Amino acid sequence: MTSTPVHRRSCGFGGEFSYVRGVNEFVSTPPAEVAIDAELVTRLLREQHPDLADLPLGRRHEGWDNVTWRIGEELAVRLPRRAIASTMVITELAWLPRISKDWTFRAPVALRIGDPSGSYPWHWSVVPWLPGHNAFAQPLGVEGARDLGRALAMLHQPAPADAPLNPFRSTPLAHRIDRASARIDALSARDVNGQYWLNSEAANDTMRRASRHTDYERVCAHLDLHGKNIITDNSRLVGIIDWGDAGAGDRATDLGQAYVLLGQAKWRTMLGAYGPTSRATRERAKAEAIAYAATLATMTDGPYAQCGWEALVSLGVAVPRE
Repeated sequence: MTSTPVHRRSCGFGGEFSYVRGVNEFVSTPPAEVAIDAELVTRLLREQHPDLADLPLGRRHEGWDNVTWRIGEELAVRLPRRAIASTMVITELAWLPRISKDWTFRAPVALRIGDPSGSYPWHWSVVPWLPGHNAFAQPLGVEGARDLGRALAMLHQPAPADAPLNPFRSTPLAHRIDRASARIDALSARDVNGQYWLNSEAANDTMRRASRHTDYERVCAHLDLHGKNIITDNSRLVGIIDWGDAGAGDRATDLGQAYVLLGQAKWRTMLGAYGPTSRATRERAKAEAIAYAATLATMTDGPYAQCGWEALVSLGVAVPRE
């Protein structure tokens, strides 16, 4: 396996949308910057990993930043579809193997690394295929929430000095509050589907109060725990995918995103399995949940927006319109 150094790099879920549009606008999945089809996947395998080239191609999954194509029964090829994702791949190729050695949950740690070539401009990888469903399609149940709590406890170990940094989510909430508030104000002025009313004053007040707590331990964190990045089977956790945004951060960021994923009742169950948390951590987590839910609510395609609005309702800062 090719050795790739860990870099401190800039990345983010859609670049926190700043690479697409302003924070006051609603966004859809950005177009791919390269065409990734079956012919390209087969060609890359034949050029660089010929022993895998004859495996049958299976399901294709296209996200914001990457295309994942199943090959055979147990593997998949993962390729960035945008230039910004090619910088994020460093985390998946080099950082993830370092922090995942003792995990009991699954993650797509690269088994092989592909190099840029005349056929394709960026690094790519062959990873294990994680069978199951994404959590939007099959949500975590009560036991699955406990699984997630235990998984996050394993992940949230003290971050070493060379941990990668996500410029949007590794920083304290106090440094991101203006961006989050702008998004909340935009949602309160124009909701996505007209079904909800957002109390921007309450949402912003919750974030401002929690952002005063800046004395916390920096841990290894995923930083993008939406439903398409959680793989489930029979409502239990199979694994967590898409680690391009991962880096050092506040554990409350992941815990808040887990609130958006789970809702209040299962979030409390998850915290029970996660272990003791301080009141300040829980307050920061709910503030992070508001910020993340508002981010998802600005999405105009896929299941993100509905999930974001439902979380804002659960958090007590939005209500359905009658």
